[in-house]
Amino acid sequence: MWLAVAFSAILAALLVALLVQWQRGRNPRPLDPSRAGQFVQGTLTVTGVSDRPDQGDAKGERYCTVSGTIVGPQTDPAEVYGTLVFGEHDPWPQIGADLPVVYKPGKATSTWRFGELPPMDAPPSGQFPPA
Repeated sequence: MWLAVAFSAILAALLVALLVQWQRGRNPRPLDPSRAGQFVQGTLTVTGVSDRPDQGDAKGERYCTVSGTIVGPQTDPAEVYGTLVFGEHDPWPQIGADLPVVYKPGKATSTWRFGELPPMDAPPSGQFPPA
């Protein structure tokens, strides 16, 4: 009996962990300034794009798969693909478009994501950042 209880508890914990990971993938957190220092800004040049669906999902969102080449500092050109979510009236990406991405230096293929780095805070007037 104890074995069945332990097995059930392990399955429940595994289910919770999978659910948390799934939600994190659907709703990625924006980069906060403390984590943004680990990333650099790059550009994804679109080389392939999925067809625009006639209708969106229940929320009106349309999912678009794009493939392309990431170029930027501290990396060789990297071929990647990913998914964007658009609203009903958002423009659909076109082949040749340049989209902003961020990635960890030297790891563009495994750490990239769509978006831009947050602006760096300017130091108070009269003060200079450390050299």
